[in-house]
Amino acid sequence: MPKIKTLIAGGAGYLGLTLAQTLQNANRAVTIFDNLRHGPQKGLDVIDGQFILGDLRDLNQVSNALRGQDEAICLAALVGEPLCDRHPIEATAVNYLAAVSFARAAQAFGVKRFLFASTDSCYGTREKEKLTELSPLAPISLYASLKAKAEAAILALGASLDFQPTILRMGTLFGHSLRPRFDLAVNLLTREATLKKRIAIYSGQQWRPLVHVTDAARAYLLALEAPPELVSGQIFNVGANEQNVMFKDLGALIAKAIPGTQVTTVPQPPDLRDYWVSFDKIKTVLGFKIQTPITQGILEIQNALLAGDPSDPYATNHVNFSER
Repeated sequence: MPKIKTLIAGGAGYLGLTLAQTLQNANRAVTIFDNLRHGPQKGLDVIDGQFILGDLRDLNQVSNALRGQDEAICLAALVGEPLCDRHPIEATAVNYLAAVSFARAAQAFGVKRFLFASTDSCYGTREKEKLTELSPLAPISLYASLKAKAEAAILALGASLDFQPTILRMGTLFGHSLRPRFDLAVNLLTREATLKKRIAIYSGQQWRPLVHVTDAARAYLLALEAPPELVSGQIFNVGANEQNVMFKDLGALIAKAIPGTQVTTVPQPPDLRDYWVSFDKIKTVLGFKIQTPITQGILEIQNALLAGDPSDPYATNHVNFSER
């Protein structure tokens, strides 16, 4: 029986390489399509599938990559508020215009399953409200606004037997990956606790849903494997209720996991995002459960750092808002 062919746009990134491994282990034939914005990734060496160097904004490159694929996943984006704020025109072109064009092209080339990576930051600042997939969106950043617009445009293409789009709104990722990132809250704080024995928590009162990168990758696999009537035209928050965490508690978790860590609380908050997200739907519909809790992820990152992986954890290619 031939393998299912899956194209991952943005597959050389932090989540992308983890997802590629997850899909390969599930006996899928993976093709990674990526422009390597943050430089060559050593993790590509362990991926058995095909790699295509290309840009999501190039319709010819996208069309050639999509031909013959059974499934397509759009992870490709300028990820995070700092990078989008620094390059608003490029962010609009990639995160909205090109993402929607990618979905349209997938539909045109007969790619049935289409997954779009969105973000729980679309909910904005919503104190003391448990946010479900039906809650109104109130993004407070360009990054989140573009993701919300792309979601709506992709779902507006319509769900049918021939095209089955699904939106995955992810919590804040953490954990070690073949392409490490240290501009994510848990990863950054763990790096500082491990190497400098001190961390700074800004405000500490804001809530944020956290999900390990390998758990997020499994959510994509579950969505691909689920019967189409369960996922086609649907939106799923990706995470777990018990991993909605206040930043002050995250600081305490890290200090406990890495003894000797000094925690400083800074009164002014640099990040206004504050939301508690419900993950009941993905648990009920897809049977999704986390396998890597926060403390385990902290220790995983610490062990990797102590083992010299990456060799320079402060290198610019390990943060998404750096310029090469």
